[in-house]
Amino acid sequence: MTELERRYAGWLRLYPKAYRRARGAEMLAVLMDSSPPDRSRPQWREVRGLILGALRVRAGAHGRRTVGHSWRVSLRTAALMLLIVAGGDVLWQMTRHSVGASLVVVAACVLAMVAVFRGAYLAATVLTAGAFVLDAVARQGIYEFSSSWPLPLAVVLLIPLVGRGAVTAPRSLHLMLLVPLVSVTLQGYGTIAQEPAFQTAGRTVWQTLAVAAIIWSIVDERVTISLGLAFLYVVVSSAASDLVAMGAWSTGSWALIDLAVLATLPVLNIAVGATVAVFRARI
Repeated sequence: MTELERRYAGWLRLYPKAYRRARGAEMLAVLMDSSPPDRSRPQWREVRGLILGALRVRAGAHGRRTVGHSWRVSLRTAALMLLIVAGGDVLWQMTRHSVGASLVVVAACVLAMVAVFRGAYLAATVLTAGAFVLDAVARQGIYEFSSSWPLPLAVVLLIPLVGRGAVTAPRSLHLMLLVPLVSVTLQGYGTIAQEPAFQTAGRTVWQTLAVAAIIWSIVDERVTISLGLAFLYVVVSSAASDLVAMGAWSTGSWALIDLAVLATLPVLNIAVGATVAVFRARI
């Protein structure tokens, strides 16, 4: 084995063992055949391609896929994220509303998530819509109503999936479900403990990960689109809450500026992810 071959083999170890057993020899042969005889080390573009390819394989993002498939996976993942947000919000606000109604809403959210995982999108849509109606009846005022926005947004995301068959998403994409769990936990603790820093930490989590997702789009654009779609609930909820602060123009103008800045990230996520999805489909 030559020095160049050893170096190529070292970079190929970034790929999972099963993938190397199936395609490692073929990949190594292609790399060696495309290299001039006097080369002793891989070029940077080859190393970059191997690293990116390994990340895509480990994330379940390798292989060809259509733009429609990328969008369906993203819609499914974002809807699951919103259902987690809605269920978590209802749980930590249970003491402020009817306990019975709150438990029914949470149960409906859980059943809707099960339906999504099973590919029963019509049932998931009906359950989510029912949970929204019941939750809205149990709340009063614009500020309270803003907390239930994840549910109607989830319905909007689920409708395009109805009648199109089950969508298979890689297991790595399910890690996205940790985002709403962390966000709701921080916000719930901050509200209960009256800690302002924790009350705004949930929004910070979304903003930080939205920036990271733009970078990750070169690996899996579905993560970027999913996070952007789910992040829209933060924008809509903030818009509804800010209506309360619109009494004075000075206060309202600052609220509008803050809302415009907040909306930039999810819109950018969706735009970048959609562009990469089109590019990947043409490869």
